[in-house]
Amino acid sequence: MRKFNNWMFVAALALFILPSCDYFSLDDPQPVNEVTPENSITDRQSAQAAVAGIYDELQDPTLVFDGYMMGWQLHSDETVFTGTFPTRLEFGNYNVFPSNGTWAAVFSDFYDVINVANNVIEVIPNVQSVTLDEAGVRESFIAEARFARAISYFYLAQAHGNVPLILKPTSSVGEELNVPADPFQTVMDQVKADFEYAAANLGAGSLGANADGANGFLARIALYEGRWADAFNLATGVLGAGFDLTQFAYLTDQVFSLEFISTDGNSLGFFYATDDLGGRHSIEPSAELMAAFEAGDARAAQTFTMNGSGIPYGLKYDDFAGAANGQGVDPVMFIRHAELVLIAAEAAARQSNFGDANAYFNQVRQRAGLADLTLDAGNFEDAILQERFVELAMEGGHRLWDLRRTGRAETVLGPLGYDPCDNVWGLPQRDIDRNPNLTQNGCCQC
Repeated sequence: MRKFNNWMFVAALALFILPSCDYFSLDDPQPVNEVTPENSITDRQSAQAAVAGIYDELQDPTLVFDGYMMGWQLHSDETVFTGTFPTRLEFGNYNVFPSNGTWAAVFSDFYDVINVANNVIEVIPNVQSVTLDEAGVRESFIAEARFARAISYFYLAQAHGNVPLILKPTSSVGEELNVPADPFQTVMDQVKADFEYAAANLGAGSLGANADGANGFLARIALYEGRWADAFNLATGVLGAGFDLTQFAYLTDQVFSLEFISTDGNSLGFFYATDDLGGRHSIEPSAELMAAFEAGDARAAQTFTMNGSGIPYGLKYDDFAGAANGQGVDPVMFIRHAELVLIAAEAAARQSNFGDANAYFNQVRQRAGLADLTLDAGNFEDAILQERFVELAMEGGHRLWDLRRTGRAETVLGPLGYDPCDNVWGLPQRDIDRNPNLTQNGCCQC
């Protein structure tokens, strides 16, 4: 298990040496391009600094809360909005407008990650330096960049379906920005290609990304695409023979997570905590989520609690003191072993392999202190979706993505206001206005 710890000096250096023009955010008419990447990446050390800059972009505060957490969780039955920002309330109301400024910032920040990654991918293969000639070094740096690019496009595609697929760095303002959206499947094919490259080429000296994390994302995507054999093989390939989830304490089973240090932390806990803990309490566990935990489920007490006034709040991000000052060290959990165990269980069940399905599924329940449940053809989907709901609660978009992929979103969320138009969110209107080749997605065309 490898986690990324931010190197402040290295990341800051990377931000100086690489142009980081927002792909669509053109508030400044002149792109920042004082030093070209070709001149700034000259050896292994500067290449490493450039890669650190990609992670720094992944840690952008807008992405950490709004991009990885808020939008997805509010747009399901997992959490409710208790804050004051009307643009965030749109997600909880199942009425996300193209004019939503909060998501427009997320959209741009994902393209920031992509642009910095594209610079690394394009430049490093051509750098002449003996320090990069050791076997696998260049490929590992490129793999980290492709890993980050894949994460960004994965989230963009889940949000919007069709999005512009940009695989070359943007270094100027002009017609090169007027790019149409690519089909969802084209984008996801590139996501898979990037993760596959990362899985094959990430070296032991990488700053954060790792092959197991890349294969974990590939297992998730295979599950979403209904490629059951691939999902099972990818998940169990990461887990290894004889894997036993009960050997890991809950939430310590990280395969890939984005880590923070207090001097360059995050505000995650601030948004989940109640005001008596110094928090904003913008997002709270829903009644549906809290009721979903069975009696005796040890995960409940580590997922949510109540303050003295009976107000519930989430505990997955509990560095409340640090988060109040933007110095929280709670990680963003991207891939955990528990998710892979549940992927293996579901993929096996969908192939009528209930021996393996039950063996994996009940590892999750045993760790939670619950009795085994026998899966069969009639109950496995309900049981596994329920287990995923409580196991992966408030860790990202799992609940919404699960309801969408199984065709249950309108049934489960319909009474709350969800309809078919909520299966994708409209592209930011400011980008439609700026780019004559970009057309609106989904129902926003109406």
